[in-house]
Amino acid sequence: MKLTKIPAVQDLAYVLGNYGCYYTAICVIAERITNKDIDLLKSARRMIDNNFIDYDDKRPKAYPNGFYIKDADAILRALGCVGYHVEKVDALPKDYNGEYIIRYSLNGNTHFVVGGKNPYNSITYSNCVANGKITKYYLVKKN
Repeated sequence: MKLTKIPAVQDLAYVLGNYGCYYTAICVIAERITNKDIDLLKSARRMIDNNFIDYDDKRPKAYPNGFYIKDADAILRALGCVGYHVEKVDALPKDYNGEYIIRYSLNGNTHFVVGGKNPYNSITYSNCVANGKITKYYLVKKN
């Protein structure tokens, strides 16, 4: 898909940087599972078009427009991770050795990072990670 085929591509790139950390973490794990590269913007557009992500590219910038993941399991399948699902838990099981995402919260803000043996943070510095607390784990498991 050409960039010109992605409506409001700069707005989409901005919201991915501002609210898309959970989606980015899912894509990182999907790349690891499938061993295939994922184009973040093109795949995000596809997930919006399939109604797996709530985002309105026609909304004026003056109004808040989050990037809410409606169905993480459907996103995993669409990215090639057939037979996987996301399980939300409050504490990381001691014997769990699979891929997972950590949600940090601080003063009403959240940030998601990939945990485990090969952690990944989509931004250089996150105040939520540095000063917040872990509020949930998202385990990526085989069905």
